[in-house]
Order: sequence, then structure tokens, then C-alpha cells
Amino acid sequence: MIEINDLSHRYPDGKIALDSVSLDIKKGEFVVIAGRNGSGKSTLVQHMNALLLPISGSVKVKDLCTSKKENIPQIRRKVGMVFQNPDSQFAGMTVEEDIAFGLENTGVETQRIRMLVDSVLDSMGLSGYKKYTPRILSGGQKQKVAIAGVLVMEPECVVFDEITSMLDPASREEILATIKNINENGTTVVHITHRLEEAVDADRLIVMDSGKIVLEGVPNKVLANRELLQEHGLRLPPLFELSRKLSDEGIIRKGVLSKEELVEELCRSM
Repeated sequence: MIEINDLSHRYPDGKIALDSVSLDIKKGEFVVIAGRNGSGKSTLVQHMNALLLPISGSVKVKDLCTSKKENIPQIRRKVGMVFQNPDSQFAGMTVEEDIAFGLENTGVETQRIRMLVDSVLDSMGLSGYKKYTPRILSGGQKQKVAIAGVLVMEPECVVFDEITSMLDPASREEILATIKNINENGTTVVHITHRLEEAVDADRLIVMDSGKIVLEGVPNKVLANRELLQEHGLRLPPLFELSRKLSDEGIIRKGVLSKEELVEELCRSM
């Protein structure tokens, strides 16, 4: 789906944001990229739909090279992005107008726009809010509108760039469930975060620091590297620490990452 080869990026102030990064994202995969602030993760994903272009190395989306200007519109239809602050993405006066905005700009006929917008409103649980002004909604609802505006374009991949960082715990859980559901419906997902607990449902967890990939693998294997994660500015959540201690004492099996699994294991051990 996305092929990144030996990618480097330097900002105008001279700071190296990416240092020879190579990465393949497979079709249908759910990938979480984690790292502390300034690790390069957001810079990396902005190359995935040509918001940033390589200084050296290459990025291909479905064999389309991002460095070729004529490929950019097609690449951006294939890879949609949802950002941290949904207010910065709103373009319509109402929820339904905002979601329809991208379709209208690409010349989709009115009847099909209506059908696609109604479908995504329903799937996102937003049908009752379609006449609302997006800016008066809660943080979680705003993110749902931003996600809907991307999904209505029917991308093959959606990149979520730290979209849970400004949400309360309940809204965060709801958005994470939405992301999981999007992937289960066949869309490739790349989710950027500094919260390791958000990698529980991923196929692969990638940890970045100083513009490089420093750890990569299935989440339970990567999260077993407690000391190495701490070296790179990431701390295991309390649930993971508890799970690790219980497994070290032989009370539960290794690799338990979710609350549901932990409760199940504890009940089994009693």
C-alpha cells in the first residue's frame, strides 16, 4: 500500500526530522506509530499523502511516487488524514455540509453526494447532528465529523495523527473503537500516538525516536521491552505494568494488554 525507502527530511532551521527511514505499510494493516514529541512520527506520516515531499529517499502509494506532482491528487484520494485539532479541518457551516465539502470539490454529482453523506453520517452515529454547526459539538463529536469527512471520500488508507490527544477518556475510547471498526471494514489504518495503550488492537507497533525507527513488531513483543521504551521517552501504562508483574509471578500468561483479557486471566487463575 505505502512503500517508504531511505526517507530523510530536514526542516528549514536545519533540524533533521527523519533520518533514512524505510517502512512498508500493507493493504488492510493496522499500524500504530508511537514516540515522544519531536520523534519524527508526524513528519513521517505527512509524507504518506504528500503534504511533505522527500528531501532524499522515496515514498510510493500504490506505486505512485509522491515526488511527481501529477500523482499528488490521486495519492491524496487514496490516503486520507485526520489531524489532532478537528476545528482546523472544518469547511462547512453544518455537519452535513462539512462532510460533503470534499465530494463537491471533486465534482461528484449531487444525488451521489447525498447518498454518501447520509451513509457515513449513519455509520458514524452522526445522523442526528447533520444540521448542527460543527464547532458547537463536543471534542469527540468534532473528531467524528472530521473522520466522516475523510471516510466519505472512500480512501484506501486513513492516517490518524494524534487525534485522541485532546479528548477526555470516554471520548478517547469511543474514537479508538471507531478507528478499530474502520480497519475491520477493510481500510488500512496508520495511527500516530504517544500513548502505548492505544496500540493494543494494532497488527504492528512502530516506535520512533530522533527521526529513526527504534523498535518494531507485534504490540505484545514491542511492549515487553520496558527498559528500551523508557530510554526512548515512553512509559508503560499502569495496566501494562500490572500485567507484567502478574505474569512475572506466574499468575497470568505473558502478553496480556487489555482490561478484558486481564480480568479473564485473573478469573481463570482463581
